[in-house]
Amino acid sequence: MKKLNQTIHRKLVAQAQEAKSKGLTKMGQDILDAVGPECMSEPEEYAYSQLKEDIKSDLWKSATRLIGHYNLNSVDAEKVQKTIEILAFDVVSELEDTLNVDPADQGTLDPKVPGENK
Repeated sequence: MKKLNQTIHRKLVAQAQEAKSKGLTKMGQDILDAVGPECMSEPEEYAYSQLKEDIKSDLWKSATRLIGHYNLNSVDAEKVQKTIEILAFDVVSELEDTLNVDPADQGTLDPKVPGENK
């Protein structure tokens, strides 16, 4: 998992604590579990393409939890992958809307292309 910068890490931890104080214990704990105990000390490159692959990987983890829950003996991995591709696109798009970010804008952690100013 990629670590968050110190500013947003602190803000999310504070929001998690606030949620818990308002009785939204599950939400608070979910935030804390997601952000982890540490923030990043130095910015690390993180390509948008890698972000999308990481989300697909996380969706596969969710799929395997379902497979385990239902104690399945077989699945059509190609069908699961197709569903994951669709869900990953939808998740990224919806969260970009929610976070009010434009996917056309290059993220500050995206690797710079040759000749681009850092």
